[in-house]
Amino acid sequence: MSVQQINTAVTTTTTSIDYSEMEKVAASVLFPEIFEGSNVMLQRRKHRHPDCIESNPMYVPDEENTKIALVWLMAKDQMLALGLQGHTGTGKTELVMYLADRLNLPLYIVKTHARMNPQDLEGSYVLDNESGQTVTRKEYGPAAKAYINGGILLLDEMDKASEELTSAMHLLVEGKPWPLEMFKETLFRNKHCFCVGTANTYGSGHDERYISSNQLDQAFLSRFMWIETAYPTTIVEAKILERVGGKLPVNVRNDAIRLANAFRDAALGVNRDGDVEDPIQCIFSTRVLVAWIYYIQAFGKFRTLKQSLEAVFLRSVSPEDKEIAHHIVNKIYGDDINLSLGEILSKKS
Repeated sequence: MSVQQINTAVTTTTTSIDYSEMEKVAASVLFPEIFEGSNVMLQRRKHRHPDCIESNPMYVPDEENTKIALVWLMAKDQMLALGLQGHTGTGKTELVMYLADRLNLPLYIVKTHARMNPQDLEGSYVLDNESGQTVTRKEYGPAAKAYINGGILLLDEMDKASEELTSAMHLLVEGKPWPLEMFKETLFRNKHCFCVGTANTYGSGHDERYISSNQLDQAFLSRFMWIETAYPTTIVEAKILERVGGKLPVNVRNDAIRLANAFRDAALGVNRDGDVEDPIQCIFSTRVLVAWIYYIQAFGKFRTLKQSLEAVFLRSVSPEDKEIAHHIVNKIYGDDINLSLGEILSKKS
């Protein structure tokens, strides 16, 4: 079969709507958290595609990283794909979902893992029922849909990918014509298709904290422009916790932030640069912090702070880190960690 060139919309889209139509909108309208009072204008899709995904309403973006990502998105050409590197729970995926949502960009997420093969990106033939008859039809994978429809292709945790997979993705991340071996077709990238990858490491291979990360070759890594994500500042995390736990006294939320940062000091150093002797491997991420505040409330007034903390964090700590973890908790809370929420509220009032 000869190679067929494909540059058409997937049949699931509505033909009466031109999803490629763009409009200019004030950045202060799209991203009021970042561009308040600014005269900057940004382009976004005029019509919201069925493959758009709602972002997390609790997410508070990092201003500088958001602006750099927008510079990349709004550039006439993307000379490189965009890579977001950072520890677990620093908001890499949340940032991508936030940008895609605000700009009406379809979002196609690939959960990368070591056993994934190139065909998982391309798609496969599936059996379907049509007018009582069993027929075989092609079903495009997430990467193929992004290439056809445009939008953001998110290669989530791409440092988990095998060498076979990353080698097959070179043309894909560059935006070049991409042959689909499964369908014997070649796809041409929609001009509004953007490739973003997230990773815990810079492809250095085995890491004591991220043991499933693989070594990635420089040929693949050099195809990305990198942004490093970090845990939010105390001020930003306070804003996040106000959204999820606004009914709790501010002192309760602030104590939780103090605990999170004490764990980060022990794992990553006070400057978050890894300069720490005998670091612990457990990470108290913003994701964990938000979950704890949520479950403090959900567990109710008659359960202790330690009960909810054990549920969301302490029970997942490795045996090697158990002792230091409990020491950190006792240093921040003392006996108060064994008080119920009701007792904490009475004490704080």
